[in-house]
Amino acid sequence: MKKSLICALICVPLFTGCASTSDNAATLDRDQAVSELTVKMDNLGYNPVTIQPGVDEFLNMAAVILKRQRNVIGEYRKQTENFRDVQAFLYAYKDATPEELELAIVTFDAGAKTEEEKIAPKINAYSQANENVYNQNVELTTTLTVEIAKSAYILSEHGTAVAQATALNAAGSLFSSMMSDEETEEDPQDLGTALLKATDQLSLALEANEIIDLEKETIDAVKQLQEEQEAKS
Repeated sequence: MKKSLICALICVPLFTGCASTSDNAATLDRDQAVSELTVKMDNLGYNPVTIQPGVDEFLNMAAVILKRQRNVIGEYRKQTENFRDVQAFLYAYKDATPEELELAIVTFDAGAKTEEEKIAPKINAYSQANENVYNQNVELTTTLTVEIAKSAYILSEHGTAVAQATALNAAGSLFSSMMSDEETEEDPQDLGTALLKATDQLSLALEANEIIDLEKETIDAVKQLQEEQEAKS
């Protein structure tokens, strides 16, 4: 999924000049997106499989990657809950220049009645709290890139099995639509289905990775602003 599309799904624009730490429209939509994504991950599952020598390594690596990304997005979600006001503020000014963001922070804090209401210290705390999450996400980005490239080759090598599994999945879509959202899919027993599941695992992991990456870009812009301020002082 393209970053621009993800951003459109999880970022509700907040009008510049009307930003408030009490306005959680952006964070609520982002929370919902992350919540739905983690449910999909858990439903798909992370169990290792034994299907065919030479392919099992890829299949099980996809499951491992999804599990790791699930843990990282879980940590990210905790920070979302702890810093809702910060995320709402940053997304309100996600398209602002460093100068505009600096002015927005100064203006906001000038109107704060207490030190606890000021946004600048909260932004600093949020950036530090998420450092570990971002580092883990960067590590997974490299692994994901390799495995996604590998998946294209493996799927082409086993095109017939994948086509058969795709046809069976389409035929059974009516029954699968009647399954509970909380029901976990059974582990595949044939190569084609296993390969489709592995690609789904990598796709979900990529979605989670890009959501966190979007947040990292925002924090990087804040860090750049802080560095510029320190250089001037």
